Amino acid sequence: MQDLINEIRKLIEYAGENGKIEKEDVDKLSIKKLESIIFDLTDNLGKKEISKALEVLKNLIYAKEPVQKILITLYNHFKKLYFTKLAIKENKDIITSLNLKPNQTFLVNKYKMQAKYFKENELKEILQNLRDLDYNYKNGLIDLNIGLETILCRYCSSK
Repeated sequence: MQDLINEIRKLIEYAGENGKIEKEDVDKLSIKKLESIIFDLTDNLGKKEISKALEVLKNLIYAKEPVQKILITLYNHFKKLYFTKLAIKENKDIITSLNLKPNQTFLVNKYKMQAKYFKENELKEILQNLRDLDYNYKNGLIDLNIGLETILCRYCSSK
């Protein structure tokens, strides 16, 4: 909560008296958590905007976010999109399917929107590619950065 208060104060000071805060100001000035940045990366991936998706990935790496953590967060995010897709298909409650806490229920609409970008089999394939990357990285067969970029490029080039 304190992080949120600090970010709001920063925006108020930036806007000044009678100032107006635009979405671009928030994007420019606020410090985002990895989980929210993964939503940006997935939005770009879903829209098949590979250059933007790669830019988000490179910015995470530049900000010294551990690549292993990016991989795990990306995998978990796609798993939630897959569960969302299945819950919609089976007419199940998404909150229960994703095991969301009461203060996380606002995420349902975001997951539903992002799940629409992907077909069920595409989500399964991306999850398998991420698992394979993890295995191959741990066995010294591939560089994690290159592997992540390859998966993103492979998805965006297919249709």
